[in-house]
Amino acid sequence: MARDETDTHARYRSLLQKAVRRGNDALVITTCALLESIGPREKSWVRERAAIITFEECWPLGGALVFNKRFHSKVAALVRAARSTKAKDACGLGLLAYRLAEGGRSVLDGSEEDRHLRIVGEAVERPEDFWNWVKAEEKTEHAASLIKRAYRFRNAGLPRDRAIIQAGAYLALQGELPSLAPADCKEKSFPYWVALDVHTPEGKRVLRDIARDLHLPLSQLEWVSFYFEGAATNNARPSFWWDRYCRWRFEKAALPEEEAHLLWDPVRPQVIDALSEDSRRLHKEIYQWKMDHLDRIGYLRQQVDLFLEHFEKMTPDQMEMFGEEEE
Repeated sequence: MARDETDTHARYRSLLQKAVRRGNDALVITTCALLESIGPREKSWVRERAAIITFEECWPLGGALVFNKRFHSKVAALVRAARSTKAKDACGLGLLAYRLAEGGRSVLDGSEEDRHLRIVGEAVERPEDFWNWVKAEEKTEHAASLIKRAYRFRNAGLPRDRAIIQAGAYLALQGELPSLAPADCKEKSFPYWVALDVHTPEGKRVLRDIARDLHLPLSQLEWVSFYFEGAATNNARPSFWWDRYCRWRFEKAALPEEEAHLLWDPVRPQVIDALSEDSRRLHKEIYQWKMDHLDRIGYLRQQVDLFLEHFEKMTPDQMEMFGEEEE
């Protein structure tokens, strides 16, 4: 059976996000160059996804989402996130708030923090009122910059992505934005099989087959696969809301968090083995494309590095002049 073009692109898209999370900045640049070469649709996807991934993986960097008309400015945001310590509070809070807005009251635990969850949940239901409110609130210069960029991407992606961006804007109002230290980005062997998860046909098939053969709940297997592998980062700061989201997901899957490794550890080698052929194919595709386009990748890397170097020297006013016009 011929591979559907959409399926192929899904593998590249999944690979890009995993490369950002694991801090493989070289693979981020190569994958972005490949996606750009495919055509305008994938190029546009990288632009939108660069903003979503930044808020999802490193929300305090949302204020640094200054794009110009050049493709490398979007790649620079992904490289910046790859090279940074991850901060997942906006992701955790946004995903919980999205579930609450859908009627999932099990995300509430009776604590004082439920107030924040309800506010962002209401934001999901009434986005226009939320953005009018956060823009009118008093805020620091850094918070104002982050909120301005969050507002710009308020309609990006899926509803759950928008909830994460709203959560980032809300968190910016809660105090000084946490600073993010550089993270380890040493180039090392990348486990291509982690890109073949539930966002790809190959990953869906393998997890479904293994769950069936081992008589495991598919929801449990999908979640532990993501928790231990798909969500793995090169470095992460403590994130209250991400931890709370993970606890809720374990409860929803009826799986004690402390016992999750007992399910995943023996299954992991089977998943790797079942995905080995598809993983080698993906690796070969990326490697071959890289070897055939070294000049293109090298030029993109040079442009990204120059952009980031120049960006660090800019004042807030210069950033506004440097960025592209609102769309």
